[in-house]
Amino acid sequence: MEKNADMTDAALEELLSDAATKRILESIKVEPKSTAQLCVECSIPTSTAYRKIQKLYDNRFISKVGTINEAGKREILYKSNVSVVKRILGYGPYLLD
Repeated sequence: MEKNADMTDAALEELLSDAATKRILESIKVEPKSTAQLCVECSIPTSTAYRKIQKLYDNRFISKVGTINEAGKREILYKSNVSVVKRILGYGPYLLD
């Protein structure tokens, strides 16, 4: 995956340096999760989770996956579109795989 062309390096750095955003990305790296699951697992308030998820979704770091939960209701899960986000020695652009 490549960086969103509309996103500046400063905006990308701000997004990826946030602790809550890092926890969300780490949490959904292996398996898609709902916002409620992310709130509990990442210890963040619901409003924060929705805001961070929307930013990640808008910048194509994550995607939505629809599913039906145990109660038979439609549920949106989020999955990561990247497996690795790294910045070597704090220099240069972030590398996204």
